Amino acid sequence: MLYTHKLNLVLCLVLVISVATVGSFSAYGTSSSPSTFLKGSTPYGVPYEDWMTKWWQWNMQIPKDQHPQLVGSTLNKCPVGESGNVSFLTQSLQGKTEYSCTIPAGNAIMIPVSTGECTSDEAKSSIPEDMMKCATEGNKYLTFDVTVDGVHLNGLDQNDARSKVFNMTVPENNFLELKPGQWNAVTGGYFAFLKPLPIGNHEVSISARITNPIDPSYNFNYDTLYRLKVQ
Repeated sequence: MLYTHKLNLVLCLVLVISVATVGSFSAYGTSSSPSTFLKGSTPYGVPYEDWMTKWWQWNMQIPKDQHPQLVGSTLNKCPVGESGNVSFLTQSLQGKTEYSCTIPAGNAIMIPVSTGECTSDEAKSSIPEDMMKCATEGNKYLTFDVTVDGVHLNGLDQNDARSKVFNMTVPENNFLELKPGQWNAVTGGYFAFLKPLPIGNHEVSISARITNPIDPSYNFNYDTLYRLKVQ
């Protein structure tokens, strides 16, 4: 009986500590177990791969003089796109950058790690296999790490997703200097597609690099910190 009584006291103490710990995470708006949408899922009723095309359609429309890939570390406030319940972010592919972003409460957050696109004009072919090879060639030799509030996201290295053919509007003076017009296109690669984070302040860190020994033109090396305010 004495052992049972002591055990009950210990269990009660553990419960109190656990509740206090959970409360401390909530108070600071952190997520102790961040979760993601993965390829093959249907966030908000839309296939994951279709969200990739929506992201690229938004990314392509960012004015050239405002795109992080060209502006680099001089941009502190990240451009944020929205489609339904999903917020889109992007980043520079070289060096260290920090961005401050405001995200609507309840929105998932889609951030590229390494993703490519290819139009039929770029591929010089309308065959989907040719376009996809063009779109994904640059993802070879990729290594990366993603953390949310200091917690590593595991399994994203297995999340190489590929889209179907979609319509891409390429504007004048676009950041990739592609030929303007309406093109068939495909996309493939890796995203951190975060499920909604609690209201409060969060930090998402992405480090990614490609060292291609065959074609160094694909190489990049970046470390990006997003300071997110969910409200």
